[in-house]
Amino acid sequence: MSEVVAGFTHDVYAVRVVFAVDAHRTSLQPEIERLGAKAVLVLASASQKAVAGALTAAMPGDRVQPLAFTRSRSAAGQISRAYEVAAREQADCLVAVGSGAVIHAAGQAALRAEVPLVALPTSYAGAEFVSPPDTSDTPTPPPDGTGPAAYPSAAASRVVIYDPTLTVGLPDHVTARSAMRALAHGVDVLCTPDASPVAAMMAEEGIRRIADGMPDAILHPHGLVGRSLTQYGAYLTASSLAVTPPGPHRTLCEAVERACGMRPADVRPVVLPHLLAATGPKRPLALARVAEALGCNDAVQGVTDLAHEVGAAQSLRELGMGPDGLDAALEALRRDETAAQGAELEPDVLAAVVENAYHGRTTLRP
Repeated sequence: MSEVVAGFTHDVYAVRVVFAVDAHRTSLQPEIERLGAKAVLVLASASQKAVAGALTAAMPGDRVQPLAFTRSRSAAGQISRAYEVAAREQADCLVAVGSGAVIHAAGQAALRAEVPLVALPTSYAGAEFVSPPDTSDTPTPPPDGTGPAAYPSAAASRVVIYDPTLTVGLPDHVTARSAMRALAHGVDVLCTPDASPVAAMMAEEGIRRIADGMPDAILHPHGLVGRSLTQYGAYLTASSLAVTPPGPHRTLCEAVERACGMRPADVRPVVLPHLLAATGPKRPLALARVAEALGCNDAVQGVTDLAHEVGAAQSLRELGMGPDGLDAALEALRRDETAAQGAELEPDVLAAVVENAYHGRTTLRP
């Protein structure tokens, strides 16, 4: 031993995680009982209507209410609707079954209603599953000081039940997109200089598990081995991202996503290898860790090969971006000096990253 461990800071957010095959049937009721909840509101996406119905029917008592999540509504509308139903039914616990959008809406409604949330994810990428609750819209206390300054701690209580069986119905293209997004979370953490060694360790192991499990999940759509590995890896990358401050790589990704004007879940996996190609020389150790986790010698090529293997989109054109959209994105990035400076990249280099991603060029160096 030649030196002491370098100092670091690692935040820990208190979230209870239950991970098991068939856990949505075997663990939900015990977790609700542990919370002491008597009146439960179940929020579910349309694709999980049958699961939500079965869970509702299995819960004892007559104070269990289902609520469908409708994508035609705005996010704010979904949150308000869930809160209104929770308040009317005097719910003391919310259960959310679905993707990140459903769980986010339920989480915000739970904060407003000041009740705990039990989340059952049906996809892989949602860092919001295990992130601290977003209190950005916490009500401002009244001037006389009689109101609360923040939501009570009970409203931040969260249980996440990971069950690979809930991902079996995902179409292959959604599985690939969601898992690649989860993998990108791990890459973001490894490319963040301020990430704690604990978060980096979790991110690296998460990338490894996703890379091992995702191809099997695509190859065996009703199998649980690959889905279990992928879900576990996604939990690790999400947990590491939740406690890591945004770094240059993540900031750049978000700038590119804004410029493209498309869903982040679609854009991030496509842009990831091209952005790594541009920023990698500044972070050789991070690239080495990504490559090791992927089981290859080159992180950029490893991400590209994995995306190809699972059938994930590899160009922005495949996602529906046209020439006009590309021009608008390039112009926006050339004006966004803050994002480029934060990563010590020239705006033209960042624009080249998006142009490469648009064409899906195999030569990734911009």
